[in-house]
Amino acid sequence: MSLRSAGIALLLAGLAALVWYSARLAANRIYQVDECQNLYMARILATGHASELFTTGSLFLMGPLSWISKYAAQSAQAFVAARLLFLGIFWLNVLLLASIASGRLCSIRGLVALVAAATLAPLWDYGFEVRHDNLILTNILLIWWTIRARPMGALSYMLAGGVAVAALFVAVKAVVYVIPLSVAILAFPPPAFRRSRWQLGLAWLAGTLVATVVIRLCYGAGGKWELYLSVFHGVTKYSAGGASGNARFWPWVTLSRLLGQTPLLLAMTTAACLAVAAELWRRGRTGLNWDGILPEVLLLAIALGGLMANPTPYPYNVLHVVPYAFLLAFRYGTVIWKQVQDSSRLWPFVASVIIFAHLAPFRYAVQRHLNYSNARQTTLMNLAEDLTDAAKDPVYDGIGLVPTRPTIHFQWYLHSLNLQLVKEPGHRVRDMLGARPAAVVIPSYRTDWLSEEDHAFVRERYVPVADDFWVLGKVLQAGGGTFEVVHPGRYRISSLQESDLADTCRVSGAQNPARLEEGSFTATLDGAPVTSGPVELAVGEHRIECKAGWQPAVVWVGPKLDRVGRLSERDHRLLFVNWY
Repeated sequence: MSLRSAGIALLLAGLAALVWYSARLAANRIYQVDECQNLYMARILATGHASELFTTGSLFLMGPLSWISKYAAQSAQAFVAARLLFLGIFWLNVLLLASIASGRLCSIRGLVALVAAATLAPLWDYGFEVRHDNLILTNILLIWWTIRARPMGALSYMLAGGVAVAALFVAVKAVVYVIPLSVAILAFPPPAFRRSRWQLGLAWLAGTLVATVVIRLCYGAGGKWELYLSVFHGVTKYSAGGASGNARFWPWVTLSRLLGQTPLLLAMTTAACLAVAAELWRRGRTGLNWDGILPEVLLLAIALGGLMANPTPYPYNVLHVVPYAFLLAFRYGTVIWKQVQDSSRLWPFVASVIIFAHLAPFRYAVQRHLNYSNARQTTLMNLAEDLTDAAKDPVYDGIGLVPTRPTIHFQWYLHSLNLQLVKEPGHRVRDMLGARPAAVVIPSYRTDWLSEEDHAFVRERYVPVADDFWVLGKVLQAGGGTFEVVHPGRYRISSLQESDLADTCRVSGAQNPARLEEGSFTATLDGAPVTSGPVELAVGEHRIECKAGWQPAVVWVGPKLDRVGRLSERDHRLLFVNWY
């Protein structure tokens, strides 16, 4: 086997391993809060409950994502299917990056570009998450591909115009990237396009009009156009001062992640920018053309400008920087390679740099995801569904971890934008739970944002199966007492020690659990003997009486379970781990 054939085989084997590993991570990696909110909002749209529960009219939430969220029988199935959908988008973006960078995907250079793009660690952090940023990236790469890599005359400009409009409907934030890019290609068309500016401009305008009409008809057919128009009003109304509550911060922390994840990319990008600056200094205005890497420098500048303009540039925003830095670095690296490829003495040095400055950081960055599984989240999804009826029993977590179950209020989700709103009468979580009690409450770091009064309300009406999973119920004092049922359904009545509850010294006023007497637990409910199985309880006050040595517990078990079952203990703050 020749050295060339061995290299191709090695690249293909590496690519196959990357595909397998990405599928594994997509299915098993921890879900982020934004993904849960997006999938829940998609289900709201798909089931026609937009007037009852808050959502947005983003194009991103419609189509396949709505179908997945609507027809999945279980929440866990919906999340896996949505992740696999976005895994496809991840690899589409990788293919677009490789095609643009190499100019010809079906070649050795194209294969190298494909493997290089597929080993960009920040894309593995966020690239197959269920978030609109990945679709925005797809749109921008499509525009760049049709203008820069595959010019097709007026057709390219029609496609660019249509894709630009689609990006704006995917998410409003796309305007930061789409408008400057559109202005640039209209004002300075590449020399490969032989038509005049006004002809290309008309083609671009035609593309935007066609896309607008098609999207408008799609919204109209689904009866969601008014919802889309209300997005801005809804954000203003339900943010209630959230923007002022969010402290602006600069993106240095976000960008600093790249030092450890993509050091070679940063070095090559910096070198390319300096080379362009030196070229412009030497040649002046004659250096402003499409021949070299200046267009990629300007594309990266647009992305960095968008990041700087973002008042809250969280780490996932590197999705709008790293791909364009890669396009610049790869093109510049190709120029350097042409100068050194004939010098066999430099090959070991180049290989060492690639291994230790790109592949090793990539392996470390990607391997850490194995430490953050979605197993706990899946367990809680399944248990919540087992304990509830899809039509009658709400689940509340403020995030949307269980999209197959209804929630408690129009303002159902907890976000930094609406923290002020949930402190107002009528919108406080204790008011929501009082008006429409949830059968299950799933705490997380987001619920820690609630007031102490809200937490006290939950502790009064709910009991913990684990720190991150609470159900309706009550632990009474030794000998029994009166308790109130706020949501009708099946409950299990037992001794506290046999109740499957966790950390019983904290639940519902039970400060010092009574000792367990020998023998079986016997008690009466409203004067009738308590059976060994669950009982159906109506809304209102009920009374349990038992021996003084016993402490009874009333625990919701839902429509089909006989008991909740033991759940391993877990800190609720670890249910979601963002930006690890």
